Amino acid sequence: MGSNSAASEYDRVRVLWTDLNGIARGNVVPASTFDRQREDGFGFAAGVAELTLEPGLLENSTYGPESGDVVAVPDAAPPIPLEWREGVGLAFADLTHVDRTPFALCSRTALDRVTAALEAAGYVPRVGIELEFSVLRSADDGGYEPFNDRSSYAMDALDRATELIDDWTDAMTAAGLEVTCVHQESQPGQYEITFEHGDPIEIADGVAFVRHMLTSVANQHGVTASMMPAPYTGADANGMHVHLSLWDDALETNAFAAETNDLEFPSGTRPDGAGISAVARHAIAGLLAHSNALTAVCAPTVNSYRRLRPGSWAPVSIAWGPDNRSTVLRVPPHLGPATRLEFRLPDTSSNPYLVLAAVLAAGLDGIENQRDPPAPTTGNAQREEHERLPRTLWAALDHLEANEVVARQLGEPLVESFISIKRDEFDRYQGAVSEWERETYLDAF
Repeated sequence: MGSNSAASEYDRVRVLWTDLNGIARGNVVPASTFDRQREDGFGFAAGVAELTLEPGLLENSTYGPESGDVVAVPDAAPPIPLEWREGVGLAFADLTHVDRTPFALCSRTALDRVTAALEAAGYVPRVGIELEFSVLRSADDGGYEPFNDRSSYAMDALDRATELIDDWTDAMTAAGLEVTCVHQESQPGQYEITFEHGDPIEIADGVAFVRHMLTSVANQHGVTASMMPAPYTGADANGMHVHLSLWDDALETNAFAAETNDLEFPSGTRPDGAGISAVARHAIAGLLAHSNALTAVCAPTVNSYRRLRPGSWAPVSIAWGPDNRSTVLRVPPHLGPATRLEFRLPDTSSNPYLVLAAVLAAGLDGIENQRDPPAPTTGNAQREEHERLPRTLWAALDHLEANEVVARQLGEPLVESFISIKRDEFDRYQGAVSEWERETYLDAF
């Protein structure tokens, strides 16, 4: 293999693509053949794209055994290193048909399409992610318990996880992801990683990489890292907050920024300028208008709705406000060039490509149709009269099924398959009797 090969510094390369559930899938190939194989792509049965979490195939899937192959086509960019696996690189892939036409169920392609639509409208999107997750260890009863017993920002929690944090940050830095912060979140064993704003595809790739990395590194340390939204009853759960801004082609002017001096922030604070542009307000209106449908994509599991409950710090009300964490959409107090919107609905179990595609599509709809948002709130939105988000996955899927904007932007076949997979998941949940039900009802009737 020549030294100019994209994979020349590795022994093996993992080819990664993400299914509709957000599960990283792929294969590993010798680096010596990666460049040659990349030209043809890496084929597999199309039905794999519709795997459920069980895992299994849908009873009436779109792609059955007669459907032939789909091909994972890696990016032209060189593979990135897996710091925890010496000699192994990783390449992100899009899914196509054998003739290289786009495959309808490729979530990465859907995000690329929505990003292109925003750019055609004159806006270059930039996104940032706050990723929360739980670190667990084996318990004496055979189950799991939190890695530590600390809570928000406890410095001792950083000491207890020093080796883990070093490996997390080393792996992200080696992969080209800029880590801006790691801290202990509100619940025992819960951590958060944030990384710098960037191009939507690159950030979604980063989330897919980090999720893969967290589970692998945790296993090496004898613990478990889980992106399950709510691993414990009654506790705050794992969110994946999305920070969004729109820019000009030169990335010099933030289209959300404005010195309108028209926003009141908590505790009487008012950052200089304290305002957002009409474009930002239209985007807010689009996100609020489509929040019910976005819930299905952003909270895609039955367990997700253990997080979206009144009394928690997760959103339940379709409202927005300046520096207000009781709403589904928050305007952080960093204005001017740093002006952005924080969409607080997604959780860490969601497919990052689908989440960003749906969020950008909703914002674009608001801008194109010049939607106007309701007045912002500075109060606790959970105690005010606002429309509530869906309380179950099934209800959220009903909203998604009825939403023409999201279906058009993400692609109707993709949305239809996503809904089918998630309705199947909900049906299997409905067929399983829980311990809570036995404890509550067995002796009561």
